[in-house]
Amino acid sequence: MNIGVILDIVLIVLLVAGAAGGFYINGRLQRLTTAQEELKAAIAHFDEAALRAEGAMKRLEAGGLAKSAELQAAALRAETLVTELSVMSSAGERIADRIESVLGDVRSLGRTRASEKSRRAA
Repeated sequence: MNIGVILDIVLIVLLVAGAAGGFYINGRLQRLTTAQEELKAAIAHFDEAALRAEGAMKRLEAGGLAKSAELQAAALRAETLVTELSVMSSAGERIADRIESVLGDVRSLGRTRASEKSRRAA
């Protein structure tokens, strides 16, 4: 065998190995490209979901602020009613005390008159 044939065989083996490596790298690049496209689609879906979540959070915040204002107004009304009821209760207690006092005076007068009638009768 002469050196030219050996070099030709080595060159053919190297070319076949290079071609096989090229096919292998091409397959991996295709899988990488497919994975990259899937990743782009997943990122797009994630971005859409993030935008929807942001919109939902804004609606929740607006609703929460509205409910907060309603609750504050209701609490203020309740506080006012508690104050009014306290005043009414105090006034009612004073009126009840006055009625009891007058009733005691009326009973005392009734007893005094009854005892005077019994003295007159005797």
